[in-house]
Amino acid sequence: MASLALCAAAVPLDLSSGRVTLQLDLDLGQHGAFAQGGVADPIFTFTSQHLVHAEPGQVVDDVTPTGGLAGASGTFNFGLNSHLNMICYNITLHNFQGDFESPANTATHIHEAARGASGPPRIAFPNPAPVDAAGTVRSTVGCLTGPFVTGVMVEDKDSGEGFHVQQIEANPAAFFADVHSSLALPGAVRGQIA
Repeated sequence: MASLALCAAAVPLDLSSGRVTLQLDLDLGQHGAFAQGGVADPIFTFTSQHLVHAEPGQVVDDVTPTGGLAGASGTFNFGLNSHLNMICYNITLHNFQGDFESPANTATHIHEAARGASGPPRIAFPNPAPVDAAGTVRSTVGCLTGPFVTGVMVEDKDSGEGFHVQQIEANPAAFFADVHSSLALPGAVRGQIA
């Protein structure tokens, strides 16, 4: 796997103009693959991408609508690489209230269930952190690679055990993204992947 190297050299700074110029030398590995029009590293090559808009009105407890957390919303951007069993995520919540609360390791998940039904979490993401002073916008960004662990036991095994992102690609309508709050335990917001 290619590595990213960052090189910088010390040069005298002339601050009299009020500007500083920074020159970076990036070594992307793969012997100049970008300069040759190639891809330096397949880590950000996605086999599918999904944009999910999550809202309170989609939240259910078993099959009973709960209304979620009024006024909250979420956007879940997913990039999947089924060759590497990897999912990259950019999750943003607006107007989330209460504390993150779930029996899983975190309160931000992909669950397996069709629209209008509940199901076990298959992937647990880090909970979004505040990005503004008021805390009304929260975000988390990163990538996870299987094997996945949720902390929820189903039939004596973790609900993430054996899960592969290829299952989402095979049937995205069978999965949803959500986040849970102490003020809305079944879910604050939810959005079906397809």
